[in-house]
Amino acid sequence: MLNYLCISIDGLPSGMVGAYGNTWIQTPTLDSLACQSALFDRFYASSMDLSNTLTELWQFPSDLHKILLTDDADVFLHEKATLFDEKHRLESKFRYRPADQVEKTGFYRNMATTVALLRDLSNKPFLLWAHFEGFRGLWDFPLSYRERYQIDEDPDPYPDVAPPEIIGKNFDPDGRQSLREAYSGGVTVLDETLAGLLAFLATSGLDKETVLLFMSVRGFSLGEHNYIGTGGELYGENVHLPLFLRFPDGSYSGFRSQTLLQPADVFGLLTQDGLPEEPDDVHPFLRIDDKVIVTPDWFVYQKPSGNELYVKPDDRWEVNDVADRCSHILEQLPIN
Repeated sequence: MLNYLCISIDGLPSGMVGAYGNTWIQTPTLDSLACQSALFDRFYASSMDLSNTLTELWQFPSDLHKILLTDDADVFLHEKATLFDEKHRLESKFRYRPADQVEKTGFYRNMATTVALLRDLSNKPFLLWAHFEGFRGLWDFPLSYRERYQIDEDPDPYPDVAPPEIIGKNFDPDGRQSLREAYSGGVTVLDETLAGLLAFLATSGLDKETVLLFMSVRGFSLGEHNYIGTGGELYGENVHLPLFLRFPDGSYSGFRSQTLLQPADVFGLLTQDGLPEEPDDVHPFLRIDDKVIVTPDWFVYQKPSGNELYVKPDDRWEVNDVADRCSHILEQLPIN
């Protein structure tokens, strides 16, 4: 019987992962994992509300020993967390300044604790769900990692530990670049600490009997649509998410799906006999918080000021609104 290891990171949009087109952040571990996995290009949040997402995600069979590990108090207390046979909460260790080395970061602690739990579970079929606050939690990654992404005449990277929150149309370009450098350094910290977890799976032999899911549950705004931080609107930086699925027998390595998916579909992917072949019409369209409609070709944002329409997948960041030129497309979509 297979085991399941599910790692979900809050605050990681697909655009910050190399396998989804990012070209400036160093993520060799995630790049390698993507090559070994089925990768889903069109995975979208159904809501910016994490509670709603977890309600859809957590659909488990009864014959597995289920463990939850999280550093998020709200996740630990979620009403569906009662489905787990064991729950472990990691208390956040507040810092007033960034850690001076990776081994003192929350990402390292979280991955090391996951490894410790896996050691104890090696003799019985299990499902371990490790959910971490990620980039919506403490930014404790070292300054040296942030500075990796600073080039000549760039501003110094954002030096604080609190996630930034800025709203406005006139961002200081240097300030935005400073935040992007810091965020990018954090992604590299995540990548390096994930490498340790994957190395343990390989050396222990658990990788030969464990399905590995790596995903995000919400994104993070870095100024793409006049917002920086954990809020923002329902554009791609917040709702278009990475989803990798690695099977122990190596099946589906390199498989890349264009099927539209949302959190309610995830556990079916883990347990079904085969992944959906292309094209797939399970979801001719998706809805996000009843304000966004995603189809294979279009992204519609319904606002009080009027509908916005973007061509997919070409317009990755929703920068070119074509609603005024394609009103006939809007008429054919299931708009409320």
